[in-house]
Amino acid sequence: MSRSFTGCKRCKARRQKCDEQRPNCGRCQTAGEQCQYAMQLQWGGRAFSRSRFGACVGTGGMQRLEYSPGEFIYTTKTAVQSASAKPGSDLTLSQPVDPFSSLSSSQKALLHHFINDASQITACHSGMQQDICRMLIPMALQTPSLLYATTALSAIHIQALHNQSESVKSAPDIAHLMALSLEHFRTELQNPSSKDPEALVATARTLCLAEIHSGAINPNSWRAHIDGARALMRASDAAGEDSLRSTSGFRRYLDRWYWSIVSLTALTGNGPPIGDISDFASSDLMGLGGSTDYLDDYWGFSVDLAAVFRQIGAAAWRRHEIEKATQGFVAGEIDGSVEDDAASLEFAIRQLMNRDSNSQPSFYPRAAEGLSAESAQQLLLCNEAFQHSALIQIHRRLRKTPTTSPEVQQSVQRILECTAQIGPSSGLSPWVMLTTPIFIAGCEARGQDRDTVRQLLSSLHDTIRVPNVLQSLRFLEQYWSNKLSEEEDWSHFLERMQFDFIPY
Repeated sequence: MSRSFTGCKRCKARRQKCDEQRPNCGRCQTAGEQCQYAMQLQWGGRAFSRSRFGACVGTGGMQRLEYSPGEFIYTTKTAVQSASAKPGSDLTLSQPVDPFSSLSSSQKALLHHFINDASQITACHSGMQQDICRMLIPMALQTPSLLYATTALSAIHIQALHNQSESVKSAPDIAHLMALSLEHFRTELQNPSSKDPEALVATARTLCLAEIHSGAINPNSWRAHIDGARALMRASDAAGEDSLRSTSGFRRYLDRWYWSIVSLTALTGNGPPIGDISDFASSDLMGLGGSTDYLDDYWGFSVDLAAVFRQIGAAAWRRHEIEKATQGFVAGEIDGSVEDDAASLEFAIRQLMNRDSNSQPSFYPRAAEGLSAESAQQLLLCNEAFQHSALIQIHRRLRKTPTTSPEVQQSVQRILECTAQIGPSSGLSPWVMLTTPIFIAGCEARGQDRDTVRQLLSSLHDTIRVPNVLQSLRFLEQYWSNKLSEEEDWSHFLERMQFDFIPY
């Protein structure tokens, strides 16, 4: 039987299929038991008694207050006593407290699915998933555009779980949720002072993910949301809200999302890199060996490597523009300039590889505490796969090295080896981050390696259920069958076919 996301409490506890009849389901009626429906948020993490908040109960003026059977909140003892005629008696509230009371049953079900399932596809470990939900859900309950965007992302995942990834882009309920989010987003942007700037950026981020995960519902729309998020963050900083960077965990999370998507777009995308040219200055590489680098567990690759990604995208676009302007003239000058770019970028990656082979890289501040030894090792393999992805792009997009060359094929093999060691996982794992390196290896794969890539992308879709993974495989098949020659790399194929796609 399929799982019930909106069944009653008794059926959920007994892991039974609930017919969800109101006010009493069939099973509870037959058993003569009380039937209750409730939305439960389960964050997981350490035992409550060992948490910092749990330590306050009993000694810090906090008290557990049950407002309906099995449901409770924590509040101060003074607040409870002032609201009760008998401070020493058992306390209950006359009306249940439900933070989701204003939502429809379908919205509650979609949020429940997001919290328990869909949020896993952007997280590689439980600590990250909990942080995302803790930051996003309360904000979504206060921001209509973010609420509809989050439920749309959840609906996309449900559609894929039902083996309907191919029809996501035409699903009317998903299109309706996206349209409602955009409608409210426009209203909120017209009066930004009425909303927390972080909530607006969060909406842009969630709409972007929904567009990408679905396989891009509208052409170029995911790029527009990245540009919008960037403009909102810059406006917030210009307005004197820079303190958010240091005081708000959510702003730091949004910054991390923005730079990860910009870096991956520069590495893999067609068209110009997203952002101003200042975002891709040569000073990006000056951090190598200087300021402290770390492996970001949200990205799956290191900060210094992300800077290399952005430089690859900028160099590849400069070459593309020069080739168009000169129409093949002064080829020697073009080749010399491009080779300088390629040489410095390859040197930077080799430095990172040598450093990682001699010492363990550090992780995002405080993230290492919540990582198991297995997760840490898998993140190192993930980072290595991205390093070889960058090497492939330097050879193919900048140097025009043939696919058959040993340099390219060695990196293809290493990417496939790293992903195989990480292995398919239906739970929280760096496995969720591997669409990009598998796809980049797939572009250059030959013979049996193509079958391996097909198998890996199929397994990835079957476990994380993101329709864009299936789209990635479909585009690879087109590329293998329709590219003009071995010299035509993926970025030129994208331009010729007029696709707008990112393997994310």
